[in-house]
Amino acid sequence: MKKLYAILIISLFGTSLIAQQNFISNQYIFNPMTINPAYAGTKQWTSVNMMYSAPWTGLEGSPNTQSISIEGAPTQTMGIGLQLINDKIGAESRQALWGNYSYILKLNEKLNLSMGLAAGISYFSLDGRKLISESIDDPSVPLNQVNSIRFDPKMGLFLYSQRFYAGLSVTDMLGNLIEAPDGFVAKQDRHYYFTAGYVFDMGEDVKAKPSILIREDFKALTNIDVTTHFLFRNTFWIGATYRFGADLLTSNSLDNTLQKRDALIVMTQWNVNPSWVIGYAYTHSLTALSSFAGHEIMLDYTLPRKIETRMKTPRYF
Repeated sequence: MKKLYAILIISLFGTSLIAQQNFISNQYIFNPMTINPAYAGTKQWTSVNMMYSAPWTGLEGSPNTQSISIEGAPTQTMGIGLQLINDKIGAESRQALWGNYSYILKLNEKLNLSMGLAAGISYFSLDGRKLISESIDDPSVPLNQVNSIRFDPKMGLFLYSQRFYAGLSVTDMLGNLIEAPDGFVAKQDRHYYFTAGYVFDMGEDVKAKPSILIREDFKALTNIDVTTHFLFRNTFWIGATYRFGADLLTSNSLDNTLQKRDALIVMTQWNVNPSWVIGYAYTHSLTALSSFAGHEIMLDYTLPRKIETRMKTPRYF
């Protein structure tokens, strides 16, 4: 019964997860390459980012994700990156690997435009032995584990200065065209992301960074994150995100009676030294899953070769 409860809850609130097809870190703002390949190389130093996310701890079958990425800039006009994700929800799991390339164009003394592409492979698995069906011979439920491999490209644009950024990206570019022959593994829908943010001075030792993330797949409610971070003495970040759904571009066939509230997230990051950053995010769901807390841990390491650049001209995203 507990498994059945988990499956029903996850299905009901699938719009809040964008069907859990794409993992989105609560701390994405410190590694936007997870959703936009054009971010690769824009910091002009090499860094490794590791993430662990469990949005509904204690709920059997809830999502669980680990990711690791590395990105850098071999030249001032080129960025490269590599990203690996292991994502699991209920009986389905996904492992994906992408290679990222970006071309960085200097528009003026302050503004740059990065244009990025990513090519990757996603490996999907569905374990039918973990599913519950009403009949033994249900053709929609596999008897054992089934697998599917798909080519998974992305593309994006990233406009930025030292204190401003705006990004537009598309993932699962072939998702609407590729479907598993047996129909067991869910078809990936194309997803669109818009991000923007700016850093303001609030005093000698305090800065504020409001930002927004909009996710859209034209199949469910538009998912929006509104976030504000505060940076103290260039060392400690404290921030909060309000995540919700909105009827912006939904179709008439969508059941818009679904919950529009989603989650409240509080997070903090600590710049331990010029090389290491540690981050933590706590998620409180505003849906029927409010009794299950979410936790996310981030660890970011910058290779020493570019430490001087980072300290003299700090970047805030």
